[in-house]
Amino acid sequence: MKTNLIKTIFVALVIATLSAPGWAQTFVQQLGYDAPDGNRITGFVYQSKDTRKDAPIAVLMHGLMGSSLHWLAADNLAYGDDVTAMLLARGYRIVALDARAHGARREEKKPMALVKAARRGNSEAYQNMIKGTVKDYQFLLDKVMKNYKKTKHVLVVGYSMGAQMGTLLAAQDDRVTHLATMVPPAVRNVPEVSPIKFASDVQVPWLLITSTKDEFSTHEQNAELIAAAGKTPTNVSFDSGHMLPEGYVGSIENWLDGQNQ
Repeated sequence: MKTNLIKTIFVALVIATLSAPGWAQTFVQQLGYDAPDGNRITGFVYQSKDTRKDAPIAVLMHGLMGSSLHWLAADNLAYGDDVTAMLLARGYRIVALDARAHGARREEKKPMALVKAARRGNSEAYQNMIKGTVKDYQFLLDKVMKNYKKTKHVLVVGYSMGAQMGTLLAAQDDRVTHLATMVPPAVRNVPEVSPIKFASDVQVPWLLITSTKDEFSTHEQNAELIAAAGKTPTNVSFDSGHMLPEGYVGSIENWLDGQNQ
């Protein structure tokens, strides 16, 4: 019953969002796949009538307690819809999933319970959530790129926990050509899925957006992440907390201009 309700809300929000003038002539395809381990994958592919067959793909990853709707819902506080609109205008085909235990994939234990357990030293469930979601995105790329075989560029964009997962994906999947991460948490208490463990394997152009008052990654930890990266990231820092100001969207666009993306 909960899943059906969530799906109904999803469809209603998409219809409401795409009714706005700036979203005319755009199309959302809701996704539903069974992962190899039997977990149900939910999310969407989003494109416009002008999106080319060989369009670059933008893989979007939301943060803790969020959902794929982070990237669609109008006027959300993290400006996820602005990121989506900007990428769509640049010709990207956009794909996004609900992380495991999030959105339409909600489970009995809420994500924050997994985080709190990890802080107490029991991190297995949290690790499984992160690693499982990264595998889900690889599974999704298998599906999408089978349909769009001429795709040459795959940009991964992640906010917070999504930035953490994006770093893991970029380090492990050669199809990723560009990475943009916003305020990735350090997660040093769970080294198995900490961004710094995987940073040296990120060999693609990387935009790392940080903040000076981030509650989940200190200035020193951000500096260590930059130093550990296989390809030195372009670092943009905002004088804010973990919730970035609207200007970060422009930073992504400026960086993409420099990458000719």
